[in-house]
Amino acid sequence: MRLAVALGGTDWGRSGIGTYVRAMLPRLTRGLARTGGRLVALGTARDFAAYDTELVGAERAVAPAVVDTPALGASWYLARCGAHARGAGADVLLLPAANRRVALRPGLPTVGVVHDLAQFNVPDKYDRLRTTYVRWLLPKALRSFEALAAVSQATRGDMVSFLSCAPERIHVIPNGVDADRFALGDGAGAAWARERLGLKAPYLLYLSRLEHPGKNHLRLLRAFAASPVSQDHQLVLAGADWGAEQLIREELQRLGLQERVRILGYLEDGLIPGLVAGAEALIAVGLCEGFGLPALEAIAAGKPVLAARAGALPEVVGELGVLCDPLDERDMAAALTRVVRDEPLAARVRREGPGHARQRSWDRTGDDLLALCRAVGGVR
Repeated sequence: MRLAVALGGTDWGRSGIGTYVRAMLPRLTRGLARTGGRLVALGTARDFAAYDTELVGAERAVAPAVVDTPALGASWYLARCGAHARGAGADVLLLPAANRRVALRPGLPTVGVVHDLAQFNVPDKYDRLRTTYVRWLLPKALRSFEALAAVSQATRGDMVSFLSCAPERIHVIPNGVDADRFALGDGAGAAWARERLGLKAPYLLYLSRLEHPGKNHLRLLRAFAASPVSQDHQLVLAGADWGAEQLIREELQRLGLQERVRILGYLEDGLIPGLVAGAEALIAVGLCEGFGLPALEAIAAGKPVLAARAGALPEVVGELGVLCDPLDERDMAAALTRVVRDEPLAARVRREGPGHARQRSWDRTGDDLLALCRAVGGVR
């Protein structure tokens, strides 16, 4: 089987979807090779540069550079992605960011992976043009695919509710985690990350792009200001600016938190395990996370998580964290205090977290995704 994997909409590896694609590409390539199959990556030169290491052993079918721009890129995928895959000799097309990029009438069996449908849950998440795209064109395309994969039960539920997709066509294939990379005992990595970034322990870590309102930074800042943990902890925000950094800085100034909150911006991937290892707890309070990879990475490192009682976070965190109402600042402030002060919880996460994470490997995700693509292509 020749499987075409489209790289559009995956943020050139600089997001949770990018992490997913980095994990899947080599596993799909190896899995296909075991039975004489081939992976064909569809993308621009910029896509290939971003995933160069992960594309070893894969073929490449180059798309025009204009596809890198959001509006034109979405249009190209709608009209041309299927033909591009067929021209590369593909038997099956896989769209790993199908909540962003889809193909209309692709002309070959297609699998779409949906990570979240936050745009249906979070008002004003996108501008009018993008909202029209995700509410009308995207659902029409997804309903036409032979199979869909959801990264969580919560996302599957949203797909049934908002897209009117037949439940039996939606396969839940959860994200994984590199448990060894985030395992306990990385004291040297934590010290190196703190020194490199100029952090002073103790700190709480929120790994998320700076996006408003979806990632809920402003409520978090107000909850942090109201919690006693702000007196003896720093709050560290790590993630690229997606248009909200100025709003966040203005709120910091209004609350007088400039000395208690650090904004680190986008960080290279190699710093993340040490940054997580050095944190007292990880925060994940987005209004609608389709999965929540940083939460699972923190659990792999034995760190408790303060998670929103929304989206997929409750199913990812389970009993190894503290849940809060993401719309209630008082509830969030109380949860911040508990996640820092609850020693029995911290001990339990240190004891059970790494094992919990090892049951959720990227190898399992890759095997299940490839099996779905094979089934769609009629391959045993």
